[in-house]
Amino acid sequence: MTKIKTLMVVMVFLLMTGTTFAQKGKLVNSVDIPYLKGESRKMFEAKPSEDFDTNEWFTNDHCFIIDKNGKLHWFGINNPYPPEGKELYRYHPYLGHLTTNEATGNWKREEMALTEIDGTEYLGAPFVIYHEESDRYAMVLETYLEGTRRLEVAWSDDLHTWERTYKAILPNDLWISSRDPHIMKGPDGKYWIHIVSTGNKGVKQSQVLRIRTKDFMNFEAPETILGINDNNFATLIESPSVYKRDDIWYLLFTYAHRRYTETIVIASEDPDHFDYENNVVTTLFGHAAKIFTYKGKEYISSCGPEDRHYYKYQSVTLAELGWAIQGK
Repeated sequence: MTKIKTLMVVMVFLLMTGTTFAQKGKLVNSVDIPYLKGESRKMFEAKPSEDFDTNEWFTNDHCFIIDKNGKLHWFGINNPYPPEGKELYRYHPYLGHLTTNEATGNWKREEMALTEIDGTEYLGAPFVIYHEESDRYAMVLETYLEGTRRLEVAWSDDLHTWERTYKAILPNDLWISSRDPHIMKGPDGKYWIHIVSTGNKGVKQSQVLRIRTKDFMNFEAPETILGINDNNFATLIESPSVYKRDDIWYLLFTYAHRRYTETIVIASEDPDHFDYENNVVTTLFGHAAKIFTYKGKEYISSCGPEDRHYYKYQSVTLAELGWAIQGK
């Protein structure tokens, strides 16, 4: 077969499969690209006060929410490094809570949102959202239920007092390492819970799943919106978040098992599918990054680390988020 005939065969195949050279990576060259604008600065000390454990403290996965009075709240993993006899990543007795009226300063320590210091000693990554239908705040977090780590819902009227359900979300459908929730209200009117996991539909990948719910009591089957064939035993990615800007959807996740502060950003025109191979638009500095808007400015956070072998503890940092405008 001549080179010309070979090229023609390849082009016909690509057209039949819906792929062309021009299409590959087109979003990378046309969508707005997020970047950290200026310095990423520490917002508060990880250690609550001298009244707590004498060890150094750390933060990890977290979230931000604005209450009805315009106050900004932070909820997140906030613990001392494990004392002797306790295991890193398993000693998580506290869920921290801070508030402010100024994103980049004046953070006030509140009482711990939840504590398991006298119980299971485990509270994992939280995410809080206002549930319009019941006029309450819903928190999804990882807890220790019936001898293993599961996702659970807690409720609050005021973001200060929380009532746990002690009931696992979809225990028969989710891998036990499913974790790191992000929640948003989708255009379908349902609440979208995004988590990292593996094994959905029997496929052993690093996956980002979406679970839809209206009431945080009944949940639809998990959908895979991202799958990376990088393993066959557990998820190697962490802390997913999904954001919409104009008509483009952005998925952020931390590739912590490759580099602790590496946040991958993938763009998509379809919120149900993100293409890791072709549409990674940038890599940001940050661990478990969250994007939020407060008083007219958009911010992106980072946190950690939980393991002192990597870095000195740094608590939570914020930077203003900028956008590089392309193709306009």
